[in-house]
Amino acid sequence: MLSSLFSTIYEIVCGSNPDFPAYEEQIFSSVGLLTFLAAVIFCLLFYVALGRWRMIWFNNVHWGGTIVFCAVTGFVLAFLSAKGTLGLVDGYLIRFALFNALYAAVFFIALSFLFKNFSIYSKRTPF
Repeated sequence: MLSSLFSTIYEIVCGSNPDFPAYEEQIFSSVGLLTFLAAVIFCLLFYVALGRWRMIWFNNVHWGGTIVFCAVTGFVLAFLSAKGTLGLVDGYLIRFALFNALYAAVFFIALSFLFKNFSIYSKRTPF
């Protein structure tokens, strides 16, 4: 079920790639799950670890930097996973990696509303 969910999401945005069925069979599900787990880890680090450690980790600049770092991680995860599976780089792979970076940022923003309740100093970050 989870693999079909990520396959559907990626195919809606990136389109299907009939030349390489490995995207739908392997890459979409593993990259989608890893991206979601990376966003959870970044939220845990920002809100639970850093948000309880010191009072300096509460402003929107740090939150935005964490989003950028999460998006870059999502791009690298998608790029390296697809390149490792297929062994080549093409336009579809770049588009897939860019949209995965966007998904990583969206996952982080959505999870922020859940995890900010576990923080001491970052309860009002982002809003």
